[in-house]
Amino acid sequence: MIGAVERLRTEIRVDRETFSARVAELRGLSLDAADAAVSAQAAVALHHAYGAVEAAMTRTARVLDGDVPTGPDWHLALLESMGLELEGIRATVLSPASVRLLRKLLAFRHFFRHAYAVSWDLARLRELRTIAVDLEPLLLRDLDTFDAVLRALSASSS
Repeated sequence: MIGAVERLRTEIRVDRETFSARVAELRGLSLDAADAAVSAQAAVALHHAYGAVEAAMTRTARVLDGDVPTGPDWHLALLESMGLELEGIRATVLSPASVRLLRKLLAFRHFFRHAYAVSWDLARLRELRTIAVDLEPLLLRDLDTFDAVLRALSASSS
């Protein structure tokens, strides 16, 4: 179990860095004028930012919870489960504030995945960028707290 927990810690650290890199990318984009390439870059960065968080949640569910939710709404079920403490299994991964903001990014991720021929709404992209920027310090704090739990779990198992 120690090896699995240490691997999980490392993989979450990479997912965290990926999320922060995508948020930094979003911060650097000018979404003030209609520019199809910049809008598409923002949409992809938002999609990848959420994807990095979802990867961390999926890894956590596989290693600690024993499985990832299934069914048509598994993405939302996974997100919601990370806001819960599973007594005897794992601590809460995400705070209520992080879950609330991530729900908005998940909705965009779903739209992005199914939008094949759309023009991006600049106002919506700016709003989602603000959500991602606001989420970053909350999420990083949540992941630091969870990492401390994992570190303690690994230490107690050795």
